Amino acid sequence: MIVWGIVLAAVAAFVLSSIFYSLAPARHLEGLSTRPRIWQAALELVRSAVVAGLLAALMAAAGWSGAGAGALLGLALSVLPIVLLSGSVQWENVPIPRAAIHAIDWVLKLTAVGALVGLFR
Repeated sequence: MIVWGIVLAAVAAFVLSSIFYSLAPARHLEGLSTRPRIWQAALELVRSAVVAGLLAALMAAAGWSGAGAGALLGLALSVLPIVLLSGSVQWENVPIPRAAIHAIDWVLKLTAVGALVGLFR
């Protein structure tokens, strides 16, 4: 049953990110591909499934279940991409608004993925 939760969470993360980036101000995303190629979309689904699997494994290891616990775990893990993205601002001169858009995407995605995985745990 958890496999279905991981699959559903991966698809939901892809859809959520697609909607989020379609609403993000284009001026902050200049130079980025707006229409992914089919292989990029497939790879994004695989990446999302890996993240969902990791969240499911962490929840299992902790003995947690439920959407609330999953969402909280996803929210807590959001610190990691925020730290990484702040490094890209500091060391690679990535504009702050662009990094912020990616950070918000990760917070939303990890929280949603955690909640969905938690429903199936």
